[in-house]
Amino acid sequence: MSLTGDGERAMALRDGREQILSAATADLPAAHLRDALCELYEMELGRLAEEAGIGPGSGFALVAFGGLGRREVLPYSDLDLVLVHERRPDRDVGELADAMWYPLWDSGVGLDHSVRTVDQCLAVAAADVSVGLSLLDARVIAGDADLGALVVDGARRQWRDQIASRFDDLVAAAVARRQRSGVIAHLSEPDLKNGVGGLRDSQLVTALAVAHLSDGRPVVPGGLTAAHRLVLDARTELHRVSGRPREVLHAEYGDEVGLALGLGDRFDLARALSDASRTIAFTADQAIRGSCASLSSRGLTGLLRRSPVRRPLDDGVVEHAGEVALARNARVTEDPWLPLRVAAAAARFGLPVAGSTLGVLVERSPVPEGRWPAEALSDLLVLLGSGEGQVPVVEALDRSGLWERMIPEWSEVRDLPARDRAHVYTVDRHLVQTAVEASRLTTSVARADLLLLSALLHDLGKSREGDHSETGAEMVGPIVRRMGLDPDDVDTLVRIVRHHLLLAVTATRRDPSDPATADSVLATLDRDATAFDVLATLTEADSLATGPTVWTPGRARAHAMLVDACRDRMGSQPGAVEAPTVDATRPHGPPDVVVDLRPAGTGTNHEITLVVPGSGKSLAVTAEVLAAHRLEIVDAEIDLRPPGGVRARMTVSTRFGDPVDPKVLRQDLRRAVDSGVSASLRAALARNASRLIGPPQARSSVLVNRRTDADGILLEVRAEDRPGLFAKVIASILGKGARIDWVVVRTRGAAVEDVFALSGPGAVLSTATEVESLLPRRDPATPGVGRADTL
Repeated sequence: MSLTGDGERAMALRDGREQILSAATADLPAAHLRDALCELYEMELGRLAEEAGIGPGSGFALVAFGGLGRREVLPYSDLDLVLVHERRPDRDVGELADAMWYPLWDSGVGLDHSVRTVDQCLAVAAADVSVGLSLLDARVIAGDADLGALVVDGARRQWRDQIASRFDDLVAAAVARRQRSGVIAHLSEPDLKNGVGGLRDSQLVTALAVAHLSDGRPVVPGGLTAAHRLVLDARTELHRVSGRPREVLHAEYGDEVGLALGLGDRFDLARALSDASRTIAFTADQAIRGSCASLSSRGLTGLLRRSPVRRPLDDGVVEHAGEVALARNARVTEDPWLPLRVAAAAARFGLPVAGSTLGVLVERSPVPEGRWPAEALSDLLVLLGSGEGQVPVVEALDRSGLWERMIPEWSEVRDLPARDRAHVYTVDRHLVQTAVEASRLTTSVARADLLLLSALLHDLGKSREGDHSETGAEMVGPIVRRMGLDPDDVDTLVRIVRHHLLLAVTATRRDPSDPATADSVLATLDRDATAFDVLATLTEADSLATGPTVWTPGRARAHAMLVDACRDRMGSQPGAVEAPTVDATRPHGPPDVVVDLRPAGTGTNHEITLVVPGSGKSLAVTAEVLAAHRLEIVDAEIDLRPPGGVRARMTVSTRFGDPVDPKVLRQDLRRAVDSGVSASLRAALARNASRLIGPPQARSSVLVNRRTDADGILLEVRAEDRPGLFAKVIASILGKGARIDWVVVRTRGAAVEDVFALSGPGAVLSTATEVESLLPRRDPATPGVGRADTL
């Protein structure tokens, strides 16, 4: 080829490229721009190859990978090309390569090139996982198609054959890339190529599909394709408006890129990119988990290994192969609340939800209607109280569309960018993170349920015009009424949302220690003791979830001073508990055990009325027998004051399966009262107590107050529920010599609030210390179970 020919080819390529890049966005949108560049490069590379003698049967092939290989050519990205030959002499290969590369250099096109044999290409791909990954996109542009196919097909075959040994390196590289580049949905200037949910994650999904480890399909059909296209279009327009090969979408280009894509300003663009990137990231995470399961079942050991045990977790929910799945008898088409139960189990046990399970729930689970049953609200509270473990679970439900079925109003804040630069998350992700922070503080309030719900819902008003606190208060009322809260709790929660900024603003603008400041705060809250108690903790959780610059030591001190001042002026305490009156009598004659067990509506909850002769020790063995039979106490009112023995009215849950036959329960209780808990029941109790549950999120606490109904103390235990915990607390109290007069148990999701009315010489502060020592402990250095961003 002559120098004149080189110059002509370079000029043709340069002129054609400039003409394409100078076209208006309206005339040549992002996808058409990429197509035009791809056609131009293929045409000119074909001409160059033909003039250089690279044709069919020539022993040379020009193979493209990267953007040109995928037909996703960006305006200012390099061309990735390899000239493949059949072990020709170096001189011949060098001359031909020069004929290809020099016109490209002269045209100003960025070029990443190499010259290799087929064996060399495959050897490099085998040694470097990133090269092996890139060759999956390879295709022959010109020359000997059969020779090029040896590289293209050989690279794919080699990838499939070696994936078992390379999988760990592939995942490690993806984790390192994600850590370097951050989460696209959470960054004001995201890396569209390398960030979490970027184009590299999309390519990872394809690579695992090529290896036959994953089908590459998201839970929602079509979601990945549309998400990939949007991120790719945004990166294309970023190149065009900046005139540079940029990967990071800097704020200065946001409005132009958003306008070019027809989305609006940079905030509209950020919301669209958040949605797309989270879909890509979620699909990639699902693909990696599915690939792990696929690899573990391959080979002789996989064929010989028995199927993993399906361990029951809840009604219709099991653990299978390290994931939460549906039980074989799950009533998918009949139970609209099954997705919440699946989510609660996943978060509670620190397990991911299987992709197949999400798919079945999306396709077959009915949309919830009307008022929530009590079990559904409890499942939501368990989910919200699970700390960091809830983040991937909520994300899974949200990406699959199941979360919006439960809370339709969520669609208004999904991926909504925060306008305040102090916020590090989108509005919806901030709400979930506030619930994460609140879950660690549930034992500091009398109403853990109202704290968790307000954490999840307090910023919903940001989706609409006007003061978001006022708007949110209007929105939250119908939501929590639908969830089943009683009118007084609805009023309290609405008040909390309306004034969720009150303490933060007051503590920074007025003297927090001034009694007048406290009086003003309490007047604003209508002196609602419960609202103030929750709001004091919600303020901390909200601030921690906003960003690292918000909850500073100075603001924390001012907040604490204001809270103390308000409590000094309050007088009353939230959550006061009165002595129960249990309407339960035993038949005339010798003392005997009475058991009345009946279903409490739908689900696995049952109402149980018990009469057991004796006092504190009888209550201790009763608690052990109930726990041994897998009857978890949800709510209870227990009266031990003479002369009626132990009289109890309880709501219990079996979680899964049918409850014990009342006759069997009565027999076991009678024997336990007479002779102690049997060895078989103690073994069952130990098995139930050893169920896999993650470490507690909140610090357990024990509060002591004087009784108003009699001499003695009220011992309030706040902790995260654990199998057998109630029995242990009773045994500890009795061990200190205290007498239990009555007990009130309230379970709010995973948080328990047990109040024991004690009397006698053992009813002293040392009893509280003894009880506190056996409660579930949270390591303050451990933020919680699960990970916010999984791979």
